[in-house]
Amino acid sequence: MTEYDVVIVGGGMVGATLALMLAQRPGLRIAIVEAAAAPRADGGFQPSFDGRSTALSRSTAQAFVQLGLWSEIRRYSNPIGHIEVSEQGRWGRVRLDAAEEGVEALGFVMENAWLGRLLYGACAADAAIDWLSECRVQSIDTAAGMQRVQAQDAQGELLLQARLLVAADGAHSSLRAAMQVASDTFDYTQCAVVCNVESSEAHADRAYERFCHGEVLALLPRVDASRALIWTASPARARELERAQEGEFLRQLGQRLGPAWGRWRARTAPVVYPLQRIIARQQVQAGRVLLGNAAHFLHPVAGQGFNLCVRDAAALARTVHAQLERGADPGEVASLRLYEQGRQRDQAMITTFSDRLVRLFGVDHVLLSHLRSLGMSLFDLTPGSKTLLARLSMGAL
Repeated sequence: MTEYDVVIVGGGMVGATLALMLAQRPGLRIAIVEAAAAPRADGGFQPSFDGRSTALSRSTAQAFVQLGLWSEIRRYSNPIGHIEVSEQGRWGRVRLDAAEEGVEALGFVMENAWLGRLLYGACAADAAIDWLSECRVQSIDTAAGMQRVQAQDAQGELLLQARLLVAADGAHSSLRAAMQVASDTFDYTQCAVVCNVESSEAHADRAYERFCHGEVLALLPRVDASRALIWTASPARARELERAQEGEFLRQLGQRLGPAWGRWRARTAPVVYPLQRIIARQQVQAGRVLLGNAAHFLHPVAGQGFNLCVRDAAALARTVHAQLERGADPGEVASLRLYEQGRQRDQAMITTFSDRLVRLFGVDHVLLSHLRSLGMSLFDLTPGSKTLLARLSMGAL
């Protein structure tokens, strides 16, 4: 049996970030149990670190500054200088500008695969962290106040023991089920069609979100001059877009965005992802915590899912460090409940904002469309309202 202070199940972006945050305190021993192979140096993808792009808020950027990773991350990320939200065929729109908010950027866009390789490299270089690749959890139990994890890798069976077990194994978490934690699931009956596209017009560090008769198109500027496209539609429509010939796909994209964008070309093939909201009814037990998508899986419309998870991870790391400073057990249920309570406001605000945005723009009705257009125009002209939205997008509320 190998003993650790913390075992993290799930070596995706959230699990790896938490491990690095925990390792800031000398003396901790941390294990990451990851079912997938380690990220490939040649640029290949794996399930946790794929070709999708993630918008990093300013609060997330600051977290990586504190980990000493930001200068490297910044090299592979593109700043968001402007954000524009509009609805096809309507005059109302909302514009956010970094210069108006007095900041360098409203956020940054980075490909998951690049971020994953940087996080993995940092974890592999840290003597406090053991990264167990291609290792699957078979069972978990509690004995004498310790969390025991039985796992299997290519060499055989492993038995790990820790004072704190963190389940960061995704939206359909097997550990959440093993912990017998119920979740509330809402199926949006939507899918995201994700790919990278490039226009003859430079992206100029601009991010766009356009609502089009029940569909949503988001475009994020990438460091290679392309744009990450997230096209949300009904499942049948998403599959139709996925199967469409490249020329037809680009024609429909241009039709929804208008001629000002210039000529489009595809950089990657579209991939479809079903969209749900999954919220765990509790996030902590004695010696156990749900983190990342295992705790809350959100619609991507507001682009805040990963940023919320990073703030959760930072708060959990502070809780663990504070417990150890007092000579107390980091898995003590009272301290974990305080962590959970402390995160409720932020989680509720982002979850509600994301959900209501989907519902508000998901209804294709002429009268409601006019009202939305009026509302966006008033919002764009109201002093202080844009700053509030900008602060939310930057993770600064």
